[in-house]
Amino acid sequence: MNDLVIHQSSADIIDSFIKQPSHALLIVGPSGIGKQSLADSIAEAVLAITPATIDSYAYVKKIRPTEKNTISIDEIRQLERFLSLRVPLKKDFNRAVIIQDAHALSLEAQNALLKMLEEPPSGTIIILTTKHSQALLPTIRSRVQSINLTRPNKKQINSFFEGKDYSRDSIDRTYAVSGGLPGLMSSMLSDTDHPLTSATSYARELLGSTIYERLLKVDELTKQRQLALDTTSILQQMSHISLQTASGSRALKWQSILKASYGAHEGLSNNGNSKLILTKLMLSL
Repeated sequence: MNDLVIHQSSADIIDSFIKQPSHALLIVGPSGIGKQSLADSIAEAVLAITPATIDSYAYVKKIRPTEKNTISIDEIRQLERFLSLRVPLKKDFNRAVIIQDAHALSLEAQNALLKMLEEPPSGTIIILTTKHSQALLPTIRSRVQSINLTRPNKKQINSFFEGKDYSRDSIDRTYAVSGGLPGLMSSMLSDTDHPLTSATSYARELLGSTIYERLLKVDELTKQRQLALDTTSILQQMSHISLQTASGSRALKWQSILKASYGAHEGLSNNGNSKLILTKLMLSL
């Protein structure tokens, strides 16, 4: 896992899990911290396959939300069929299932998944990732081992990305925008056209505008749902970083921005009334 930046406390738990894996694991952490890359690496270690080959391994099933941000019961039924197939490899673990953003599972899908967790298929490891563990049924949470990812500190992040030949200026700039989330930083540093780059510019423009100017942007942003989601996400990360050094009235302001952007992101993710949600956000910045 040399290509991942992991806080030492999280790394210790992960190492212990790999040495004595259980049939199911839940990885919990904010968007952009690198949950999906970590899930791949853990699966590769448990299956004892070559790193970075998970996508070409025949006995791995990956499930992720649709464009509507849901995982339906049909996906779990397809998973049941996948798990019914025989695996010829004779190993303690010879098959893996990775469910990305498991909080998007419908209630029906969660209940179907619960049956698999209650009677886990032999030789199979099931890895779930989520940013909201409370969105999963308590009965699911009780049947998986959980790892709550802690953000690496800035020194560790700087060292990691400097080792990949990124300049300190670009690392510092990306750190401020991403909130120090290593998965998001990696994506932004390697892709100059990353969608969050435009969202960053948009977020900065909003913070420098008057209330009237921000309200004029509501209709424009309502028509660009992904930009709205990315912008609220960037505002959250800016708030997290700023709160590390802010005090007094400035800290109160960033706390207000954090609360407003988090609420707007959740509302948009749950397909709420975009115009009302964004209007409330603009009034709160």
